[in-house]
Amino acid sequence: MSTEIEQLSKEDRDIILKAPAVVAILAAISDDGEVSKHEKSESIKLSHLRTYTSDPLLHNYYSEAEKVFEENFDSIMAALPSEWKDKEDFLEKELVQLRTVLPKVNDVYARELVNSLKSFAKHVFKSNASFLDYFVLPVFMNKVEKESFDPTID
Repeated sequence: MSTEIEQLSKEDRDIILKAPAVVAILAAISDDGEVSKHEKSESIKLSHLRTYTSDPLLHNYYSEAEKVFEENFDSIMAALPSEWKDKEDFLEKELVQLRTVLPKVNDVYARELVNSLKSFAKHVFKSNASFLDYFVLPVFMNKVEKESFDPTID
């Protein structure tokens, strides 16, 4: 386990390790409000790929996140409200929890993790590529760039 993650409380570890699943679901619902089987399978595949394709600083993080990714994904899906906007609000509130955790880890690590999660979101969004990419992706990425997802790291 990464020393950055080891220093966190169990609650904080759970929050930070759940982030890839939250980001994947938010990206998947952004175009149609639903998570397709393809988007879920691509998300699971990406969580595995990130264990060795992410910045080396994050390899251990993604190794730990991968162990709980599918479980986190399924539990978040089970808790999602039925309305599209409510789903987005729910997921954004989940991401806001990172604000309390990221300041507890090294600044460089936190910045790299945030950038990696943004990249994760883009990949999942594009996994169900269509003509909407040119219209919806910029709107979705504006949402990802919001302060709730890109917390200030002091």
